[in-house]
Amino acid sequence: MFATKNSQVFAGIAAAIAVAIIVSIGYHLSPTGSSIETFFFALGGKLPYGFIQVIAFAGFFTALFSLQAISRRITYEEAAYSAKLLPESEQYVLYPEDVTRIKLETIEAERHLGPRMLTDLIKQTATKFRSNNSPADALEITKTMGELQYKTLEKEFWLVGICQTLIPTFGFLGTVWGLASAILSLGSIKPVSLSANTGAGAPVAPSSQVAISTSDIETLVDHMGMAFFATMLAIALSLVVVMLSKRLEARVEEFHLRMQRYVMENLVNRIQG
Repeated sequence: MFATKNSQVFAGIAAAIAVAIIVSIGYHLSPTGSSIETFFFALGGKLPYGFIQVIAFAGFFTALFSLQAISRRITYEEAAYSAKLLPESEQYVLYPEDVTRIKLETIEAERHLGPRMLTDLIKQTATKFRSNNSPADALEITKTMGELQYKTLEKEFWLVGICQTLIPTFGFLGTVWGLASAILSLGSIKPVSLSANTGAGAPVAPSSQVAISTSDIETLVDHMGMAFFATMLAIALSLVVVMLSKRLEARVEEFHLRMQRYVMENLVNRIQG
């Protein structure tokens, strides 16, 4: 499992680097002062000021790859229903020898389909019934194994949970870092004296007025932009991850309930005690 999660992390980092390259190129090719340039700047196009956005993208893509892997896992598990391992017709009654047959057929199907949660639940239920011929015990093991399988699927969300925490955290870090950098840059600003012309060909007299150079202003704006845009982007990415995660969690719960209901209705409740 950890090897799979590591590959998702590496894939997320690679995707974030690719996005950073694209937005950086877009930023430098955009007209100066245009809204397009601001858009790419908000995405972290002006490196190294946009390194917080790159980290946020890494967490975002890692979460997406992890959610995609869980979704594929559920699709893989749901395919086991196509084997029609249990009778679904009304008023169908199972006797002990039928339960034995179902277990053997499930084992055979598992050789072709591969290990699935549904086949394992059917085998465990059938084995429990064969041990003491008690439908009540078979029902209990169905509930117990179903809960264990559900917890197994829940554990697959741990990487997504970490990303959900880290993305807004790095956004807040970007705010603090940007504001701190802006404050520090104020201390290094060197005012430029303004001079006024007294007439054509007249000597230039120094003025008591001073101004901030363009480069100092640009540095200050870059730091402030990093502070606010990093937070805005992190919040947006975090919201997307949360919505997709909740949607998949609902699908996992529905899969768990359907699997338990399928085994209870078509195996446990049909056994003739």
